[in-house]
Amino acid sequence: MIDPLLITVLAVIGGGAMNTVRGYLGATGEAYSAKKFFGALIVSTFAGIAVAQTLSIAGIGLVELVLIGLTVGFSVDFAVSKAKK
Repeated sequence: MIDPLLITVLAVIGGGAMNTVRGYLGATGEAYSAKKFFGALIVSTFAGIAVAQTLSIAGIGLVELVLIGLTVGFSVDFAVSKAKK
């Protein structure tokens, strides 16, 4: 079985990647930036590790961990991208 903390970190990374795709789809006439994608992965990885270390996984199922991770990853990358502007 996969460690729940690893699942959470991967979900946070996935959420950050989803935010970069959302930004690309919302942009007009702009090519997808690999630099922004890898920047999102770096930020999301550190955020995922922080979230995974602070979560108390007692009573939380795998589906809930994935949903928490996706939400946190998307939020963190969204906040960082807004802070850069």
